[in-house]
Amino acid sequence: MPVVSRARSKERNRQKILDSAMALFRERGFEAATLRDIAKAAGLSTGALFANFADKNEIFLIVVEQENARVINVMREAYDETLDLPGRLHQQLMRGYEYAQVNARLILSAFVMKWSAGQTAQTGLNEIARMSDMVRYALLDTLKAAVERKELPANAPIEAAAEILEDLCFANMRRAFQNSHEPATFDVKHLSDSVTLQVKLVIAGLQNA
Repeated sequence: MPVVSRARSKERNRQKILDSAMALFRERGFEAATLRDIAKAAGLSTGALFANFADKNEIFLIVVEQENARVINVMREAYDETLDLPGRLHQQLMRGYEYAQVNARLILSAFVMKWSAGQTAQTGLNEIARMSDMVRYALLDTLKAAVERKELPANAPIEAAAEILEDLCFANMRRAFQNSHEPATFDVKHLSDSVTLQVKLVIAGLQNA
């Protein structure tokens, strides 16, 4: 087989594995999705899987990183200067939830992995922490813009506020997932009401700090 054809075949196999892994992680979570099942769903042997990836951790981290990048892009694209600051933050968070809910199990599994893994998985832990950081950076940029627009005091502790919003983002997702009756379906009305109140409290704290 020519080198170019082999490279294309390898890339197709990688994508088949990632697609099947995404579906199984979404359905079962990290622990329950086995390498054998991932390979079978991709229509490949476990040998072909190991020819492309070192282990299940590597596959999982790539899948979560790709999903996280898509959610972050959605949140950034949801930024709307025509809205007031509470409205901008609310819209960014809710768009993220709307897009991420189908993969909530996968995203939450990543944080269970981070909390429960030992020191031998430090590289993976760092990758998952970086994904969480990206949410904070997106929200921090919105707060920085609010300071520039004089919607917040120049000395407002926006870094701390972004950390609070980051923590709320994932706590809300966990609660919404736990309370959902149908897979990939959040109670959007309840979630929206909670986010509205949370955002107002954070902004009030910034304005009075």
